[in-house]
Amino acid sequence: MVRSLIGVGVVCLALSLSGCKGDPNTPEYWSKQIDSAKRVKDRVRVVADLRQAPALNASFLPMVHQKLASEKSPEVKAELARLLADQHDPSSVQPLIDALELGETDTAVKTMNKEIAHALAEVGDPKAIPTLVKLMRSKDNYTKIEAINALGKLEAKEAVEPLIALATDDNGEPFISKKAIQALGNIGDPRAVKPLVQMMFKERRGVSFYIESSFSLYQIGAPSVEALVPVMNGDDKELLAWTKEAGILEPAVYAKTAQVLADMHAHAKPAEKALIKQLGYTNGFAEQLLVRRYAALALGRMRSKAAVPVLAKMLDEPEASTRAEYITALVRIGDSSAVPALVKAAQQGSWDARKPAIEGIAMLGGEADIPAMEKLVKDEPTIHAAYCKTDPEYDLCKDVAASAKKQAEEIQTDLKRLVAAKECKKDIACWVKKLDDPDPGVRERAAYEVGRGNDAKFTDVLVKRLSDKNLDTRYAAITAADWLVTDNPEAFKTAKASLAQIQKQLEEEKGKTEFVKVNEDLKRLAVKLAHDKI
Repeated sequence: MVRSLIGVGVVCLALSLSGCKGDPNTPEYWSKQIDSAKRVKDRVRVVADLRQAPALNASFLPMVHQKLASEKSPEVKAELARLLADQHDPSSVQPLIDALELGETDTAVKTMNKEIAHALAEVGDPKAIPTLVKLMRSKDNYTKIEAINALGKLEAKEAVEPLIALATDDNGEPFISKKAIQALGNIGDPRAVKPLVQMMFKERRGVSFYIESSFSLYQIGAPSVEALVPVMNGDDKELLAWTKEAGILEPAVYAKTAQVLADMHAHAKPAEKALIKQLGYTNGFAEQLLVRRYAALALGRMRSKAAVPVLAKMLDEPEASTRAEYITALVRIGDSSAVPALVKAAQQGSWDARKPAIEGIAMLGGEADIPAMEKLVKDEPTIHAAYCKTDPEYDLCKDVAASAKKQAEEIQTDLKRLVAAKECKKDIACWVKKLDDPDPGVRERAAYEVGRGNDAKFTDVLVKRLSDKNLDTRYAAITAADWLVTDNPEAFKTAKASLAQIQKQLEEEKGKTEFVKVNEDLKRLAVKLAHDKI
């Protein structure tokens, strides 16, 4: 407010010797100030001060609309458009449309058109859609981007075909295509699915469109799964022929498709058989691991019970990061029948390969598995020493005794999760208390247990953990909250009330690299909650 009053004072001083007269709380006062300002920059300054004025409300809009119609300067009209954007009033749509100058060449006019397109998005009235579709043909990329964003925000189905054309234009700017893809996701029309599937694999001038396309497919939901299942099965001959011609390797097609299905786990059940089939993919060592890992990721996220026996038999995989993905999938599925296979895997291979299996036991086991974990603590020096004889160059084999001691301590820490399981068993209220445990591993398991409990009254306690600084714990809380809102309509209603809080967190953490990956899932949860129902 201080800034506004200072601004008014400066304008008054600059405008006339007689000073500012009248009531600054009225439209008439500001109309006179705009008219009295002879220079463009002074009129821009007056409008900018009006934007900040405490008295500004809907009663000022007829005056602002009149100024927009009579003003000749595009710089002033741009500032008036910014003011109208702040007000979000449907009565501004036609005045804003009338102020546009299509076929622009002047930089100031381009800026004005861009601000008008942004204002139309902020007003949010569907009456602006035909005009915004026209603005997508603007020669100015900034105006075009604002129009694209606006059409996505308005969920304008009338814009689907022209947006698809922009998204898939091989001669277009990659950034424009990315914006068009994002708008198609916001609109959510199934007509966009096929081109978006193709854009998942497309690269143009070294730019990939996978991230934007996969998220847009997630937003569209079930129709995307219908298109992706034949791809995962190898039955979409048209797409596979296109990817082959484009030089895209078959394993990359399957891996990317599985990853998108993983993101859409709530809808992805029709893909279960195809994904289990791809757990047996064979076509080159590295390619085999790639496809199997992403298939496991998807099956884990969709909580596929049918995948448990298949994954359990794959835990002899010597490649550590791949074995870890199989175990992560089993943990997300949450079937304790996998524990014996995990105990066996915990004794085979390098520490990097065994550690995920030990953590898997801690995440899935119960009181009956405590002796097996205690034995692993006791046997760690022997197990580690035996492995080091087969791979003496392994980093952790440079000081066998010291490494074994440290590893045994880590197993002892993991044991805390089994102690918590002994105490809580299937008592979800008990696990809720463990969400405040000082040990992040216990908090992580507690979050999964609360999510699997499917009790809507615990929705809020999970939502409060979505900002946990420990990334594993935060991911568990996000995943568990997603399960709860997917499985329980009451939980969905409760979590929906926290949507603004989640969106605020995403905005505050934007650009913080440590949260980028885990917040992708938080972003998907926000998209889910933004819908009226699951």
